[in-house]
Amino acid sequence: MSDSATNELLYQAAKRGAEEAKLMVQMEPALAAGENNDASSYNQRVAYLVNEAAITAADKIIQAEKVKQRSASSSKQPEKHTGYLRYTPLGKPAETPSLSKRLVVFFIGLLVLIVTAFMFGFTGCPMLSKEAALASNTRPCTMQVVRELVQGGFNTSNTVAWDRLAEMTDLYGHRMTASAGYDRSAAWVVQIANEQDKGMTAYTEPVWVNEWKRGSESLHLLIPTRPDGLVELQMLGLGDSVSTPSEGIEANVIPVHSFEELSQMGNSTISGNIVLFNFPYTGYGNTAKFRMKGAVEAEKYGARAVLVRTLTPDTSFYSVHTGKTTRASIPAAAISPADANLIERMYERAKAHKSPAHVHPRVKLAMSSQLHENATQSANIIIDLPGAEKPEEIVLLSGHFDSWDVGVGAMDDGAGAFLAWEAARMIASTGAVPRRTIRVVMWNNEETMQRGAKAYFAQHKHEIKHHRFAIESDIGVFEPWGLAVAADKQIVQQLEAYGAHFLKVLGGGNITTGVEDPGEDIAILCDSGVPCAGFLSLNPETNAAPGEPQWENHYFRYHHANSDRIEAIDKHQLRRSAASLAAWAYLIADL
Repeated sequence: MSDSATNELLYQAAKRGAEEAKLMVQMEPALAAGENNDASSYNQRVAYLVNEAAITAADKIIQAEKVKQRSASSSKQPEKHTGYLRYTPLGKPAETPSLSKRLVVFFIGLLVLIVTAFMFGFTGCPMLSKEAALASNTRPCTMQVVRELVQGGFNTSNTVAWDRLAEMTDLYGHRMTASAGYDRSAAWVVQIANEQDKGMTAYTEPVWVNEWKRGSESLHLLIPTRPDGLVELQMLGLGDSVSTPSEGIEANVIPVHSFEELSQMGNSTISGNIVLFNFPYTGYGNTAKFRMKGAVEAEKYGARAVLVRTLTPDTSFYSVHTGKTTRASIPAAAISPADANLIERMYERAKAHKSPAHVHPRVKLAMSSQLHENATQSANIIIDLPGAEKPEEIVLLSGHFDSWDVGVGAMDDGAGAFLAWEAARMIASTGAVPRRTIRVVMWNNEETMQRGAKAYFAQHKHEIKHHRFAIESDIGVFEPWGLAVAADKQIVQQLEAYGAHFLKVLGGGNITTGVEDPGEDIAILCDSGVPCAGFLSLNPETNAAPGEPQWENHYFRYHHANSDRIEAIDKHQLRRSAASLAAWAYLIADL
């Protein structure tokens, strides 16, 4: 190898080492600047990067030398064998290595010596095998653990999270706040975590909650030309709605498309009738206002009840979704997009007066729902993986545990809650102990009043200052995309560097600061200054990323509906997302 080629390899190796060191400083400005200084942790990272640089340099030189030797041997004329080959006497080399080659050997040897000193003399973080690390109770370097967690995302034999979610929802069904299904499911989670997840402790904390019971309900559309004179429509009463009188409510239906149109019609048109909010689905954020405020707005103009086109991109006859409404003095229910369109077509034909058969749409609505305030004491679920160095400081992973009383809440938000649980379990299964405590919280009562989040905040108000980060998943768990972060610029930059470096191969390493709010339940922590993030996925139908058109559509096909079953969750996507969240949690816990 020529001196110039050798020098080029040395230059490239040094350049690689400098780039790695620069990346480390970008990822860890707090440590580099001496803030919350931990010499052991800092040296561990330096040693690991130096070791990689040494290996890279040595590998480049060896491979280049092999190429040269192969090239030389292929072009050289074979020598004629004339007996025994000559040998070189001991102590008399046939060729004296050039100065550059000797410098290469010296350079690599020096790096190895430095690495050895860091590994055993300064850092207390030797490059142990997993088995050796477990046996000696020594915490492996953060980067090693993170890479192991990322690789775990590709372990197709691990379906623990999906299997657990399927078993729980099969056994106990939905988890409506204050229901027996909620309490039985919570007890099951705590038992399984304490029995099967080593190094983790599960328990519950009390939450006082309201109880809303759906009761019996029905909706019939009167069409005299049909054989029975009426058609039964699929419907779901909206959460927290009042009931109808025992005899029900029978009235004509007036379709409107906006609150402005409702106001323009006024009392003269609306009073004594039932209002139907029929609107094109243009995204959940744009249309949820009709479900939330429809009854409150319509009662201002004398409406007797409200029907709301269900919030979904589907147009199926059977696609009816429930959800919370602001409680008013008149009842509110959701109907399918197909039935909303049917009613509006009848209304337009009746207005045109082209045929006596074109009658005004008229329905009979019956609901027997009940609301009991502060009816019972329920619980949040907490699972702790204690930290090694700063156990009082907390990195919180979460999803809400309650669901609506339709379907079984596998997607909303059983998958989010079990995602957090599985991420912590995956960390514990490596044998590594995070620097700070990783806490899983499965929130109660997200769907109506966030009583679980408020109870947690009240019970831990003296510890909020020790919460270093909070993450929530409540927009579906599919292929991992990344985090929607609410934090200061320095933390965002750290996370961007981490995501690009560690999570590119698995997914989940993207960072955004404006697409989605982190989450309903952690909002109270975010507002108190805790850095927060929402865990986001790709749309599995179109591969659309957060912020792109129709990104949320797949999730809202199942949201708050009878179709929210375990089949809505892919076991391998759930595992990959859990591995991604585990990597994030371990990295953040080590900051």
